[in-house]
Amino acid sequence: MIRTTLASGLKIVLEENHAAPVVAFQAWVGVGSADEPPGSYGIAHVFEHMLFKGTARRGVGEIAQEVEASGGDINAWTSFDQTVYHLVMASRYFDTGLDILADAIQSSSFDPGELARELKVVIEEIKQGEDAPARVTTQSLFGAAYAKHPYRRPVIGFEKQVRALTRERLLEFFHKWYVLSNVTLVVVGDVEPERALRKIGQALGGAQPQPLERKSFREPEQRAPRAVAQWQNVREAHVAMGFHIPGIRHPDTGALDLLAIILGQGDSSRMNLEVRRNRQLASDIYAYSYTPRDPGLLVVGGASTPDALEDCTKAIHDEVFRVVHEEVLTQELAKARTIIESDAVYQKETVQGMARKMGFFETVAGDLDYEREYNRQIQEATPHKLREVAARYLRVENLTASILIPETDAKRGQRAVQKWKQKLPELAAKADTRAQKSWALARQDLAATGEVVRRVLRNGLRLLVKRDPSVPVLALRAVWMGGQRYEEARSAGINNMLAALLVRGTRTRSAEEIMKEVEGMAGSMGGFSGRNSFGVRGEFLSRHWERALEILADCVLGPAFADDELEKERKQVLDEIHAQEDNLTQVVFRLFAETLYKRHPYRMDVLGTPASVSALTRRRLSDYYRRHFAAGGMTLAIVGDVDPARALAKVERLFEQALAPAADAPPVEPEPQPAAPQKVWKYLTKQQAHLVVGFLGTTVSDPDRYPMEVLSTILSGQGGRLFVELRDKKGLAYRVSAFSLEGVDPGYFAVYIATSPENLEVAVAGIEHELAKVRAQPVQKGELERAKKYLVGTHEISLQRRAALASTLAFHECYGQGWDEYRRYAPSILAVSAADVQRVAQKYLDPARAVVAVVKPEEATPVAARSPRTAGAAPAPARRPL
Repeated sequence: MIRTTLASGLKIVLEENHAAPVVAFQAWVGVGSADEPPGSYGIAHVFEHMLFKGTARRGVGEIAQEVEASGGDINAWTSFDQTVYHLVMASRYFDTGLDILADAIQSSSFDPGELARELKVVIEEIKQGEDAPARVTTQSLFGAAYAKHPYRRPVIGFEKQVRALTRERLLEFFHKWYVLSNVTLVVVGDVEPERALRKIGQALGGAQPQPLERKSFREPEQRAPRAVAQWQNVREAHVAMGFHIPGIRHPDTGALDLLAIILGQGDSSRMNLEVRRNRQLASDIYAYSYTPRDPGLLVVGGASTPDALEDCTKAIHDEVFRVVHEEVLTQELAKARTIIESDAVYQKETVQGMARKMGFFETVAGDLDYEREYNRQIQEATPHKLREVAARYLRVENLTASILIPETDAKRGQRAVQKWKQKLPELAAKADTRAQKSWALARQDLAATGEVVRRVLRNGLRLLVKRDPSVPVLALRAVWMGGQRYEEARSAGINNMLAALLVRGTRTRSAEEIMKEVEGMAGSMGGFSGRNSFGVRGEFLSRHWERALEILADCVLGPAFADDELEKERKQVLDEIHAQEDNLTQVVFRLFAETLYKRHPYRMDVLGTPASVSALTRRRLSDYYRRHFAAGGMTLAIVGDVDPARALAKVERLFEQALAPAADAPPVEPEPQPAAPQKVWKYLTKQQAHLVVGFLGTTVSDPDRYPMEVLSTILSGQGGRLFVELRDKKGLAYRVSAFSLEGVDPGYFAVYIATSPENLEVAVAGIEHELAKVRAQPVQKGELERAKKYLVGTHEISLQRRAALASTLAFHECYGQGWDEYRRYAPSILAVSAADVQRVAQKYLDPARAVVAVVKPEEATPVAARSPRTAGAAPAPARRPL
């Protein structure tokens, strides 16, 4: 690793890593929302949007297009204390990436027209946050916890001040903060250090250093509990509680991170076990220690039904104050320590992960070497030390609580707000008193890179093993054909339920024993069920590979499907189904799928319906599992630092004698093309309208999938037509995308946008116009090549992780394409021509077979009811009852 400072004041952190032909650039600019002047709140986040919007040498959209043409990805994020711009791309394009980043940081143009359009996009992003209950709750928490410090303001800013921002304000802010002496450039990847440093010096070494003085803020000590409450028309209640803690450089930081993990991170964390699983009081639970440059917050919280809100809040308080008065178990501490260590190992899998870690320690912590001090804190922590730290900060008077109450009536909402503002501090004080008197809950003791090796066992099980010793991480994927595709209306959700219960107890292990054993190995294991498949996934440190396989075999061969676990999971699934109405993206896509697919199982929700989930019994689950998921039909992929011969021997011992032949897959009738265009809409009182325009698509085995992916990338992506036309030029939306979703049976091609209701008609017209263009004329050579290179580049970047590669091998093999299908991806994409793209656009994007789904406020213009702009389309049907 190399650390140096140029004459311009630019700090450089460079790490040579040749594990993959990839390089990551991250420019950490020492300015965030905490540095914003009054009247310009949100300006730092606006820079995140504007810096790649054009320079003296590059026009609007050219930066994103140039990055995608190099097979890379570009993005940024803003926090309280810094703004980070990052690129990851194939290392052969190092010079291009450096030139783009240097050009943007030094010569951004801040075109007035682009600024006006992008401010609209930011405002859409603000509105999107107002429709996200968890974000509303968290922002209220920070706003109440900090009385004076700028951490009290949302990083994204406020709509009124964002609207008022001018180019002059941006330039003033830019010239003050965006100087090279306020930038740390982190470069990690497949580079030659001397050449890389020379190139960086040429690009960023010429300016004079300009030292900056950051304004310091001192938050007064909190001496009494605080509470803030709000009401909204949502399905679930949300509660978040924060305690003031020090910033990153404090000796207690490591202990606070360990406490957060023990409280609410992982399946076997205290809050997840007690509040969510055992008592069924929450659909979501979490805890984290937020330690920025200045003092931060330790936050705990969750989501629950309105009826369970008070009990859920009490239960969270009880678990928090237990760690104040009672030492954690040695096993819990060991598990939390292992999780932090394994996170550090997993982060080394990708160059972008390494760059982010190094940038954080160098800029936020102030010293890259501080990682050693942090690791020392983790290693030297004891149960006694954790209790001391908990007692220091987790005090009632240091608590701020934020709650979001589901309510539709203003008067009732206001009464509930007043009640909860008084109740929250009382609940905390009572929990602290209970913990002081008696909280003694017994806890059970926690107990050479090569080719893919393929073997088919006598019973039919297909085993794939790829050894990769570069990082001590192991990924497992056990996959069957299954999922939503094999369900009927009365059995909807059965695969999802089976997947959840598969690791929730066997004939020899209880659910909690599995959780603790898995997390004790710094691993994770869970079932999954999708549209076409069913299975189990796991990630572990590779030294635990044999125990990991033993647990997987136990879950696959002897699942208990216990009644008590079924009832717990049933409650969780029903809550999730109920909460889906708060996620407008899910709502509109569910409406779209139900309209596109009239008889195919793809029309159904993978979670099922309240009726189908309620009807599931242990016997039905067991019968279905035995009928469809005999282990002889399984494809098992193992990727990581494991010897293939030993892995094969282990799998044979565990599985071969116990397996029965796989059952024949049930027949699935194909879905016919829609006979006419269809339009449906649903009214919800929200800030934004959500729209999907889609068509029946192709399959995973059809060669058309490749030009369809290229087409979706040309339309979508930061340099894509829809992004440029609807977001960059018109500022209609923060989110607009197009994608091709393939299945074993035909999937769909869809365009999605979320925009203000008054912009819906313009958005629909813009989408229809862009779709008509790709049908009418071949795409340009430049955008075709950019799209192909982007797809190939992101494909190669994604396969850095062992988990991603294991999934790819297993799914391709299971679907009958062969495990090496992923190697054919890049040549197939690169072979796509402009004629291919136009051909699939004409074949699949037929306006006479389009399905349009809209979720919007009722007072908005009912644009979905109007005839489409595309010539020759049939009139829209009458409004569908919902």
